[in-house]
Amino acid sequence: MSGTKKITALQLYYILILSIGITNHVLLIPVLLHFGKRDSWFGAAVALIPLLIWVCLLYIVVKRVKQQNMMEWIKQKFGKVVVFPFKLGLIAICFAHSIITIKDMVTWTHVTYLPRTPPFMISLLFMIFCFFAARSGLRAIAITSGILLPVVALLGFFVMGANFQYKDYSLLTPLFTHGYGPTLTSIMLTCGASFELLVIVFLQHHVDTRIRLSALLILAACMIGLTIGPLTGSIAIFGPFEAADLRYPAFEQWRMVTLGKYISHLDFLSIFQWISGACVRTSILMFLSVDLIGIQKKRTRTLMLIGISLLLLAASLYPVTDNQMVHLIQNRYYPIMFGIGLSLLLVLLVMSILPGKRKEKNA
Repeated sequence: MSGTKKITALQLYYILILSIGITNHVLLIPVLLHFGKRDSWFGAAVALIPLLIWVCLLYIVVKRVKQQNMMEWIKQKFGKVVVFPFKLGLIAICFAHSIITIKDMVTWTHVTYLPRTPPFMISLLFMIFCFFAARSGLRAIAITSGILLPVVALLGFFVMGANFQYKDYSLLTPLFTHGYGPTLTSIMLTCGASFELLVIVFLQHHVDTRIRLSALLILAACMIGLTIGPLTGSIAIFGPFEAADLRYPAFEQWRMVTLGKYISHLDFLSIFQWISGACVRTSILMFLSVDLIGIQKKRTRTLMLIGISLLLLAASLYPVTDNQMVHLIQNRYYPIMFGIGLSLLLVLLVMSILPGKRKEKNA
């Protein structure tokens, strides 16, 4: 259906862990450190409580819809007038996520290890790869994620263990020295990032196995764990105030890694983690954009993906300074995504409970 074969729920979770995990590592942690400083890790941990409640509500929607195509379900129950703004809004959200991901990845690549390579070439090569991944379909993205995720996870545990010699976990306390405001802000920002799990609702019709509540709760816990791990590591190594001044705290942890006296500069391994997550994330967002439109013909889907790729390429090259980008992510992106994630789920929950329109009035 829709040019793709079905995948299992486990494969969908692989995609989400890579997709959301990369943003929780790269985009979210600097924002949490900026607002929360030492209290940021505690706020991220406490965010698990509202996130688990949110996931339970998400499961209610999935169960009531019975893993049908969400857009078709809304169309049949409430009509075309209601489904159109849903499609338009969701596609806009996918574009926003994609642009932020690509722009940040290109900036990091250009600054850290390809300073003499034009950003245009970096964006072009990245978009070509993502285009072919999205064109190949959801199952291809899922299989790729299943291959990449174990390696990405092993590298994460490696950098965590290798840097234990530099960590001082006493820097994680004392808490609340500046009141409870930083903690509450950290809770909101962490939830805003993890609310992207809502994509499950719009990909559920591609899953041929049952989506279970227990699995969703474990997935939510993994999202929080992916945030707390490098966040506490950054504070323990650099201190809360120095870490807050770093542009890419997770990458700086890679720069600290050494193996004995003679092996260092292992930060090139972080490239695999970064590019894997960014490619899977962008590819799945491109696939979802086309899937929401409901195009069935393979040729038309390909042309649509080419158009989306060109738009994302043009948007990623728009002249924006890194300071403007950081300000956008800190003060607009995550707070807005928190509001959208919470509001959209509540709307879908109400829609799943309300009775639909009566088609057979004269029967």
